[in-house]
Amino acid sequence: MNHLIMGNIFSLLGMGADMVSASQKSAKGVLWMQTLGQVLYTVSCVFLKGYSAVVQHAVSVVRNLAAIRGVQSKVVEWSLVGIAFVLGVVFNNLGVIGWLPVIANLEYSVAVFRFKENGTALKKALLLTLALYAAFNLSIQNYVGVLSNGAVFMSALVFLIKDRKKVQESK
Repeated sequence: MNHLIMGNIFSLLGMGADMVSASQKSAKGVLWMQTLGQVLYTVSCVFLKGYSAVVQHAVSVVRNLAAIRGVQSKVVEWSLVGIAFVLGVVFNNLGVIGWLPVIANLEYSVAVFRFKENGTALKKALLLTLALYAAFNLSIQNYVGVLSNGAVFMSALVFLIKDRKKVQESK
């Protein structure tokens, strides 16, 4: 039972970091807060034994740090995508459900490297990632994670709408 409590606590902390990321004005601000969230989600998934997600979150930390540092190498980008995929296959202990974090990470990796200067595009990619992780979290009985994903999804959606209104008002 302790592993469920600890996993849920780290999920809550990750949710907090993701909520702050959705409010950031700059792409780097979004990425820094999401990196912190990924570290916290990694720890959560270790406690909850969702190992395909553990490796996806760990690779996401490396991916985000590369984007923050301005690494624009196709070799680095595709190496990280390949590593995440291979590790996802190797550490998948949940069958089809275990593929959800792998797909989410692949989608978001492409977004980070393609749109790292576009906070709006990153927030849109975050929405899809959160939906996939909500389904995964439900399967590992991380109900706090499901609620966290839903709350962050709504938060990111609100900020996207606000961003759109500001752009329309400035025209």
